Amino acid sequence: MMRLGRVFLCLVVASRFSAAVAQDWITPETCRVATQETAVSPEAGAVAEAAALIPNGQGRLWRITTPEGAVSHLWGTLHSSDPAILDLPPELEAVLDAARTIVLESDPRAKSRTELEERFLQAGLWLAPEHMPYGKPYLDGAERAWVEARIAGIFHGAEAFDALSDAGLASYLMTDPCEDFAAGALPVQDHRLLLSAVEAGAEVGALESWDALPVELSQPDRRETAQAIVLIQGAYLNPEGFSEARALAFRLYREGRIGELMEWNRRYLSGVFGADAAATLLARADGYLIGERNDLFLRRMQKFLAPGGALVAVGAFHLPGETGLVARLREAGYRVERVAVRGEAD
Repeated sequence: MMRLGRVFLCLVVASRFSAAVAQDWITPETCRVATQETAVSPEAGAVAEAAALIPNGQGRLWRITTPEGAVSHLWGTLHSSDPAILDLPPELEAVLDAARTIVLESDPRAKSRTELEERFLQAGLWLAPEHMPYGKPYLDGAERAWVEARIAGIFHGAEAFDALSDAGLASYLMTDPCEDFAAGALPVQDHRLLLSAVEAGAEVGALESWDALPVELSQPDRRETAQAIVLIQGAYLNPEGFSEARALAFRLYREGRIGELMEWNRRYLSGVFGADAAATLLARADGYLIGERNDLFLRRMQKFLAPGGALVAVGAFHLPGETGLVARLREAGYRVERVAVRGEAD
């Protein structure tokens, strides 16, 4: 399951109104992106100023050199199949052509018949194992209505909301609702890179298993983390400003302004939940989704970096910050340099 990540932020504070049945406001028209037509927000200057303080917040493509001189690359993806995201810059295409190994967050291909059988819904993983129906009392207000509508839209019925575990609900909410119209037809960007590897006969590596997220979030000590993810992702289902926010997110991503995306994200959540509550939710969610997984990613990618010729592709939010992969690779003794990419800001 591919997670979109929290980049489809809204530019307005969530208003309190009921969601449309089955989330029918998410249409091919509302999902269509014209990245050149985004309006300039009055907050843009303050956002850019705050984002400038985030280490390595600018850039999606980075060259990694081991102490022995082997060269690989790191690319920040966006988990979307929109044409604007599948339009890979020539600098990345050149790295793809030369790469001997493509390393993704996870490889979605099943490795055995047994693994296929294990992918069906399991109690405790996606399904709530007890106390059915499980009504998620921590989720309320407009966010609850949006989440219920989203799950009803996925499963074609309202009963699925009460059947899902917190981990299962979090996993479903981290997919882009606009992918409903392209699933099974177009690859998200990560899978586009996987296809390139298959076409070229390159080795494919993975940094975690296909089910790592729901398995980890289903652990008893992760319950607050799973619930924080549900609350955050539910807030992003706000119908008001959805199209404008999507266009802004795509434009900033294509310009490599990842730090600004992170700052917009923080400000939006502060408007919805209040600054203190938003900070707590982000600390819980990102502590696992980014912090702990970056530790894991760094350990597992090193075997691919040692011989050189690898392209490591992970969600763009994994790159910036003091605990981002760029900083952690440098701390581990690698030389990491930004590669200028067509269309990105200086």
